[in-house]
Amino acid sequence: KKGKGGGGPAKDVASDAGPTDADQLFNIFAGKEDHTLQADDWYPSWLWTLDKPRKTYGELSMMFIHGVNIESARQSDFNRFLRLHRVLLIKTNNARMQKRGRPVFPP
Repeated sequence: KKGKGGGGPAKDVASDAGPTDADQLFNIFAGKEDHTLQADDWYPSWLWTLDKPRKTYGELSMMFIHGVNIESARQSDFNRFLRLHRVLLIKTNNARMQKRGRPVFPP
């Protein structure tokens, strides 16, 4: 019987990965040079808000249901509140229907 395994020499996987220069920041395209990093004011202002956590459903419900800090509300906050509220209603309804059981309608 033949044993399992490939009996040939093992390949060096690290050599096929590409250049290991310290100058390679994020260039994944062969034959193109690296992008140059620009000054912070060159990038759009919304880019610097991506690392901040988004408002939770509790914060948004306090804002849109109870009126807390409603002056600082934005349309994107309202859209997020509506989406999260719909998801909560669906999950609540699914849990309620699972406990009670779905009504069976005769054909």
